[in-house]
Parts: sequence; structure tokens; C-alpha cells
Amino acid sequence: MKIAKVNYQDKAGKTCKSQKYYIDFRDHLNRRHKLAGFKHMQPTADLGRQIEGLISAKLGNSSLTPSQQAWIEGLPTGLLKNLISWGLIDGQRAESGKALTLHLQDWKLSIAHDSTEQHANQQHDRVKRIFNKANFVYFSDISASKLQLQISKLKKTVKIKNSKGRLVDKELSAASQRTKNYYLKACKQFLKWAVQDNRISKNPLEHLKTAKAESQRRAALEPDELRQLLTHTKAAGLSFGLAGYQRAMLYQFAAETGFRAAEIRALKVSDFDFENNIVMLSGQHTKNNKTASLPIRPATADRLKELFSDKLPAATAFKLPYNTNMARMFRADIETSGIEIDSQRGTLDFHSLRHTFGTLLAASGVHPKTAQQLMRHGDINMTLSRYTHTLRGQESQAIDGLPDLEKMPENMQQKMTGTDGKNVDEISDFYFDRSFTKNTAKQCNSLHNIAKQCPDVGKTENSDIELKTGILSENQGVLVMGRGGLEPPTHGFSVRCSTN
Repeated sequence: MKIAKVNYQDKAGKTCKSQKYYIDFRDHLNRRHKLAGFKHMQPTADLGRQIEGLISAKLGNSSLTPSQQAWIEGLPTGLLKNLISWGLIDGQRAESGKALTLHLQDWKLSIAHDSTEQHANQQHDRVKRIFNKANFVYFSDISASKLQLQISKLKKTVKIKNSKGRLVDKELSAASQRTKNYYLKACKQFLKWAVQDNRISKNPLEHLKTAKAESQRRAALEPDELRQLLTHTKAAGLSFGLAGYQRAMLYQFAAETGFRAAEIRALKVSDFDFENNIVMLSGQHTKNNKTASLPIRPATADRLKELFSDKLPAATAFKLPYNTNMARMFRADIETSGIEIDSQRGTLDFHSLRHTFGTLLAASGVHPKTAQQLMRHGDINMTLSRYTHTLRGQESQAIDGLPDLEKMPENMQQKMTGTDGKNVDEISDFYFDRSFTKNTAKQCNSLHNIAKQCPDVGKTENSDIELKTGILSENQGVLVMGRGGLEPPTHGFSVRCSTN
């Protein structure tokens, strides 16, 4: 390999020295090449050493070192194309020289195979938004600190129409930490894919961690609240492009099936089987990429059939406002319906209807496994913890259902001999019912005499209690009898009485 300035002739035929140094070398196939370097000798020599390293790797059939891979990722496009054409580096590794926008398009197509188109677009837009703000054009431009700075400045955005009628993003207040974590995860996922696809050697964001964010709690509607919402909305006027009865039907369908807003948006009239009362949605529109098939209540199916009566099978089933307006529409109907939701119950938006569906399944006694299948969750813990809420009054009912701890244990209740397992109260009731009837005086002279001496007993308000317990007032000068002194009747013997 030689490094030197070369002679050339100008237009006038005069011999001149080149301003740049040139590298003269032979590649792994012994082909001679002459490559322009830099105006200074040292950087040109460094470039020559890197090329020698590539030739050695080819001759030895060995992998490139991390430093060589990092060097390739930072090469200008022209030099990269030359090295590819000479066979010194493979085309896949040279992909790093493409603009990030092109790599993002490839990544979006890649994740669309394993996810929904909406999810792929969402992830692509998140990464593109951050990279544009950070002025990242190539992989070599990506810096972890710059990316973190841009994510920290993120703000909530909504789609609005500009003066030309086009939808554009409008920034509002600062984004939540949860949203910022979503953006960071998307950027890391993109770069992880680039490493796995052999486009770059290392993920520069691998060490970044998401910050702790409070989990967003959503409220679920009580059954009466849901009925109140449907009743008032049905009679309401036009809102967000939908008539009141259309919004009411939309809310009822979401609360009875648990379909997400994006899934409802993708439904066609042909997805409804009104003969079997089933709705089916292709896996390309579901979150888990599996075809969803859910039953519909017969009464709801009849109303849906009437709602779709003037639509073709290929038509969109439900007309919905733009994504960012779904929560606004729902909250507006909640407010006009007079429903007040305590903030401690959680955030209220359209997705709350899916939480309501899961909660109503649990309250109806549906088996958790069945609820998981209807909710289409991969993990039953998601169904039981996040999507199942406690309805008003359920906690009190649960406490009321606990055993009565004031009651004496059965094995500690007193038993009396010869009573066939009956307790004391049953025996005494049985005895007194027979002993203090019209035959009492004949069967028990002692008690008869006591009754004679106490004519007022039996006329008092609590006479029955006094007779049953055998306790007479000391003020009447009569001996007090305890309940234990009365023995029950024994078959085959005459009735016996005892006075302690």
C-alpha cells in the first residue's frame, strides 16, 4: 500500500500535484485500487490502515472487530459504496450509511408482521418525532444524552385542522412520565432491531432506563351509572358528528363486548353474524393479532341490525370521531347525563367501558378463565387486577357474609342426658310446653302449689319467661327455682319434678 499525492495535467496541459493524498492498494482478490484520501497525510494514513484491516479480515475469513464495525457506521456514503463494490464489506452492514428515515420505514414494515398496522404506525411516529427534534439523520448521529433531553421536553399533542384543512399536531401541556417512557421504549426497540438486523454493531441507548411512573387508573361505571348514561345519551342531540342514539349504541356495544376503540373503528357490517348473534374481528385489527369472536346479547343484536339496516356489508359499522376526540365525546355525555365520578376511582375515558365490561363479568359470577377469554388477555392477572373493579356495596356484602363469631361453637353447647342430642334450650322448651299446659297441675303437685301461692304469676308482662325459667320473685316470699332443677320426661316413667 502506498500513500502519496499524484500528478495530473490541468486543462492547459500543465503537470500539477493533487491537493489530496491517495491510497494505492490491492484488495483480497489482488485487484488494484486507487482511493482519494484527505489533504493531510495523517488522516489518509489512518484510512489506509482501516482498509488494510478490512482486507486482512477478508483474507482470514474472520469477523470484523467492534472498532471496525463502529468505523464503518460513521463512513460517508461515497466511500461506503466503494468498499461495498470492492467486496471489502457486505451490503447489509453498509445499511448503516442510509438515512434513518429509510431504516424507520423498514422497521415499521418489520413490526407490522407481528402487530397491528396502527401499532406499527404509532411506534414509527414516536421514534421519528424524537429523532427529528434531536436532528438525528444517520445512526452515527444518535446520542443518548441528546435523545434524553428531547424526551424530557415532550408535550402532549392533539390533531387539529390548519387553515388549509389539513390535520397537524398542536402541542399542549407537558407529557406524563408514562408517555415519555413509551417514547424511550420505542427508540430502544428500533435500535435493538437495527443491531439484530446487522445494520449497526451496538445499541447506543441500551443503557438508558425508563423512569418510574404512576400507573394510570381508570374508573369503571356502576350498572346504574351505565344505564343512566345510555338513557340520557339516547335522547341527546348531535355531538362530535354522531346522533345521540348512535353514541348510546356505541357505548352499550363497548360495555357489553369489551372491544377497544381501535377495534370498533375497524369493524365492518359484514363482521356481524345476526343469525348466531356473534361479532368477529380479523387478527390484523386486534391487539394480540388473533381473530376475535364474541357473542352479542340478543336484544343488542336486534338494535345493531336495525342501526346497520341502510349500510352495505363492506361499510364501516360504527362512525367514530378522531382518536383524540373519543375521550372528549364520552366525558361530555357523562357530564350531561349528570353522572359524577370521584377522582379517586380513576380516570374516565372511552377505554373505561372495557374496564366496565371486565368488572360486570366479575360481579355476575363469571369464572375468571372465561372472563380472561372474553377480555382476550394473555395473562389472567391482567384481567383480575387491572380490569376488575369493586362495585359499590360489594365490600359490605362480603363482610356481611362472614361467619357470626358471637354464636357459641356447636361442640361447646351443653348437652343433657337422655335428650337424643338436643341442647338445653330445646329440652326446656319441650318440657315446659308439656308441663305448663292444662295437665301441669295433675303431673306436678309441687309446682301447682307454688302457683297457688303466687296468683299474680302469669299475669305479669313477662309471665311466660318467668314460668319457663322457674324463677319467682323473692318479694313474693317464694323459693327461687333454677332451670337446672327441672328434669325432662323419661319414657316409661312418671313425670318427676325437682325443687333444687
